[in-house]
Amino acid sequence: MADFEIRELRPGDETSLLETFNLVFGADDPGFQVRTRAQWSWAFEQNPAGQRVFVALAPAAGPDRSQQVVAQYAALPTRIWSDGAEHRFAQIVDSFVHPDHRGGGRLFVRTARAFFEAYGGPQRDLVHFGWPVERALKIGRRALGYEVVRTQLFLVRGLAPGATSAPSGVECIDSPEQLGEHFGQQLQWLFERCVGEFGASTLRDAAWFRWRFHDRPGNTYRTLGVRDAEGILRGLCVLGRGAGQLTGAGLLVDWLVPPAELEVADLLLAGVTAELASQAATEAVVLFPEWSPWFAHFQERGFLAHPSAYCAVARAFHPRFDSTWLRDQWWYQLSDTDLC
Repeated sequence: MADFEIRELRPGDETSLLETFNLVFGADDPGFQVRTRAQWSWAFEQNPAGQRVFVALAPAAGPDRSQQVVAQYAALPTRIWSDGAEHRFAQIVDSFVHPDHRGGGRLFVRTARAFFEAYGGPQRDLVHFGWPVERALKIGRRALGYEVVRTQLFLVRGLAPGATSAPSGVECIDSPEQLGEHFGQQLQWLFERCVGEFGASTLRDAAWFRWRFHDRPGNTYRTLGVRDAEGILRGLCVLGRGAGQLTGAGLLVDWLVPPAELEVADLLLAGVTAELASQAATEAVVLFPEWSPWFAHFQERGFLAHPSAYCAVARAFHPRFDSTWLRDQWWYQLSDTDLC
């Protein structure tokens, strides 16, 4: 095998990285859209939780002695709230090996192991997780310590076509500024009322919310909220549109409603179905952990559990956060995945 240089991403690697990324993911995919520098920057440079990228570079060739990025193992770190303290998890995304350098997954494994060595540990990232394609899943389980947390279920409800008005009391929030200067405080208060049900969850604060939804290039998300008579936010959700296996579906990307607020939940859900139907979505799709009370509540409101081709996997770097604990305690939704 060539003597690849495997290391953390450095400034100046981005052009070669994107060239190889677009080559790999564009092959045999007529619907592929080229990853732009702005999209990459949003994901890996602007993430408020930091950056996690390891690359393998082929030996220098040609008169300019430039090296080419031929493999990547990368993740989107996220600040996690668990047991009253902030920690880090990281979602593995966009891993690849150039077609000219594949050989039984060896370079993929070498790059991944260097990544784990750099970022995983009890005082660093507690868990690395993802929804890998089949090939990466097989290699990961065989050589990288991936454990299956669950075979992913979606909750799906058909939508009647045609425009429908959202019920009174549900408002579209086009930007955090619409909720005023105290948006961050209201979001924190709402999250704190929900987080008691979660063993671990992405810390849904203003910095994360703005980065995940409003700062994303090509943002197509819609945010709906319910406020009380004093203008206090009682429930919040984010909508998006599906791609790939979810093409044509309207996605309930994020749902933040205290479990005791069933009236708020049903009002907000009515707004969700009305908004998605008005966008000509054929069905509404949401993801909740099976232990969540919302998993049962949404089925009582007409959603059906459907299997998917996705497996949630994880590699834990702390003995507490093994696959069994994550299955029973970790709150994640579509917003915590790279599926939307």
